[in-house]
Amino acid sequence: MIKEQEALNLLRKENSSEALIKHSITVSEVSIILALAFKEKGYSVDLDLVRVGGLLHDIGRVITHSVLHGYLGGRLLRERGIDERIARIAERHVGGGISDEEAKKLGLPKGRYMPESLEEKIVCFADKIVEISHIIPLEKTLDKLREELGYENNAVKNIIELKDELTRLLDHDPEEIVKKVWLKRQASDFISSEGWI
Repeated sequence: MIKEQEALNLLRKENSSEALIKHSITVSEVSIILALAFKEKGYSVDLDLVRVGGLLHDIGRVITHSVLHGYLGGRLLRERGIDERIARIAERHVGGGISDEEAKKLGLPKGRYMPESLEEKIVCFADKIVEISHIIPLEKTLDKLREELGYENNAVKNIIELKDELTRLLDHDPEEIVKKVWLKRQASDFISSEGWI
């Protein structure tokens, strides 16, 4: 499996913007927070896969910013010889996943575009609560999608279903888990930077 630094090097080699790199690093960090919460609940989660999948989930944005960036990112990663599981994370993170019917309408090749593995679901969800390098409420992402795609759209429905599934598995709201850890980390970083410790 590709290592974290190699993934960052690949993002730079593919001419990713600094904003995309910041976003990818933050999604990776949030994904690890969630993966650790799942591990604590006894689930088997591949932390390296989540870390690197978070870094490379949006690599398709070097080609397009359209909904096709997931599919194209998966294809690019396969062309570069990257682990198939990472390619699937890129391919399946768009919206809350893309159904077969939607994929056909979008002109995507026959394939599976809904997140299936726990690692795919974690990265997909983490991406929805990160805007560039900031944690945002999921509702902000949902409102943006409602504005762009209409109130009743499959992306919103799929994301809500994904959050509900993760909440059931964790027996806790994944957004709250991330906020709690993120705020503690920010406070610790601030205290350290001020020389208080």
